[in-house]
Amino acid sequence: MDTWLEELLAHEAEYFSFGADCTQTASAWFLDGPDLLDYLDCNHALRLRDDGRGADAVAREVTAHYLTRGVRIAADIDPIAEQQGIGSALRRLGVTPVIGRRLLMRYERPLPPELPERGITIDIAPNDIGAITTKEWVEAVVSDEDVADVAIWQAVAEREARFPACRLYLARLGGQPAGACDLFSAHGWGRIDSVVTHPDHRRRGVASALIARAVRDSIAIGNEVTYLFTDAGGAGEPVYARLGFTVWATDIFKRHIRF
Repeated sequence: MDTWLEELLAHEAEYFSFGADCTQTASAWFLDGPDLLDYLDCNHALRLRDDGRGADAVAREVTAHYLTRGVRIAADIDPIAEQQGIGSALRRLGVTPVIGRRLLMRYERPLPPELPERGITIDIAPNDIGAITTKEWVEAVVSDEDVADVAIWQAVAEREARFPACRLYLARLGGQPAGACDLFSAHGWGRIDSVVTHPDHRRRGVASALIARAVRDSIAIGNEVTYLFTDAGGAGEPVYARLGFTVWATDIFKRHIRF
């Protein structure tokens, strides 16, 4: 596991550089997003490792880092960090795992999925927040009725939209924006994220069309790995499975937060 886990960690850190700086030490990688303080994906520690001082010292360093910044303490515990006792050390400090299980899914077929024509068209939006298509992409991303804080997600989507390493996909039905996703590519890996279907256009194949296009492009770019994260048992899991994704790992990064 060590080799692909290290590659995955590096890819995740690079992806979140759309809104965070990454400081790497021997004990942890710290993501700090000064403009997105309420967005934990850009403000958390990952790749926690015992650097010889012991698990408790690493846990104290992580908590001190975010307490100093005035940010809620958050860390992703991977299997190595758990094995080294760092997860337990954080839990003793009141940094506890969130409820719910996250699946890491990987596309396993040699060819991209084939889908019937359903009247869905896919536009590629430029990484220019001033462009009309990009504004529509941002609006589509924050259109999910389950979004709790629209202002935060608006800011996140705008930062992500400006990130040149992300390819932005906007689905249309009848010419109207119907959904969105993006593909981050670097070092032979592709990460699909921000998969959203507008509430008015659900159950019409929008998400499937978006994912299929992103997978096709990821393969065409030459990515050897195309992956995404989703909630176990959520609406996305069966959609991704039908398209050719299989579960690579469950809770490979277990988010811990001090609430």
